Amino acid sequence: MDFSGFTDYTFEDFLNDDVFLAFVVEQNASDVLAWEKFKAAHPFKSKVAVAAFETISTYRQQKVFSNEEAQQSLFEKISGSITAGEPKIKKLSFLPFFRVAAVFAVVVLSAVFYFKLWNKDAVKTDYGMIKTITLPDGSEVTLNGNSKISYAADFGDGPREVWIDGEALFKVKHLNIDTNQIQPAEKFVVHCGDMNIEVLGTTFNVKSRHEKTSVGLLTGKIRVDYDGDDKNRKQFVMKPGDLIKYAGESKLIHQKIVNPKHLTAWINRQLVFQNASLEEMIEVLQDDLGYEVVLNDRKLNELSVEGEINVGSVKELLQILSTTLHLNIKTNNKKITINQ
Repeated sequence: MDFSGFTDYTFEDFLNDDVFLAFVVEQNASDVLAWEKFKAAHPFKSKVAVAAFETISTYRQQKVFSNEEAQQSLFEKISGSITAGEPKIKKLSFLPFFRVAAVFAVVVLSAVFYFKLWNKDAVKTDYGMIKTITLPDGSEVTLNGNSKISYAADFGDGPREVWIDGEALFKVKHLNIDTNQIQPAEKFVVHCGDMNIEVLGTTFNVKSRHEKTSVGLLTGKIRVDYDGDDKNRKQFVMKPGDLIKYAGESKLIHQKIVNPKHLTAWINRQLVFQNASLEEMIEVLQDDLGYEVVLNDRKLNELSVEGEINVGSVKELLQILSTTLHLNIKTNNKKITINQ
């Protein structure tokens, strides 16, 4: 079963999806494996999915139901997906007291899931927008365009956890006194894709897009937790000047940052590339700035510019690409067409 279509689902979407309902009831071995990979790949969304999973499982086990149309519809979907070999669930007739109790239990369960999973603060930037926010603990986060950060509304009451989709520069406030005995409330953890980044107090840049994550450490010390190519969970401790690149279940690539200023040049709206392919530059134009780029030949993605490009506008970048790679580039508002 392919769970990739569930990445944008809300709690209600999961409950109303017939395919998901059938999965919860049947739980075939191959589907369960795909389910575990989905949760690992999408840690923030998996909490919503798990809540829906447990709600459906609990609801199915209820002995009584109210006569509300919505609840009856959900019950029929669940009972209708049960395999033929399994005894059918019959709607039992109980005293009104037990009917009310069952309905009350479902309502309470839904409320608990709602407050646990949705009571979060989130900040999102539009294409081309750069925004700096201060978290409740005093840490600063600068978001690149088309990026989002989420964190619990009670942030700071326990481990400080945030979820990032896009690119951000973190300046984490140092809370711990003894680095050898870190208390739970002193931890700062960034979740991005398949990787978790545990911070003590530091400055680092993280970019997580298209199931690929890169982390560059400027100051301090961080530990990343990720899935190795042997599917076992692994850890890597980063020191200042380290740059790592990772794509789910692949080998972790460790490099040194050649020029630290290049890592955060986007904060000053500079477009900086080093020996980059045309594909890499197009990704920045599309992901960060919201351009639509059309190529008449996909092989053009393999072209690259040796050396450094450091410009302050898209117009300058396109002029360099046109001259260096001998390309015919046309622009129409936010659409860029590239021909050879």
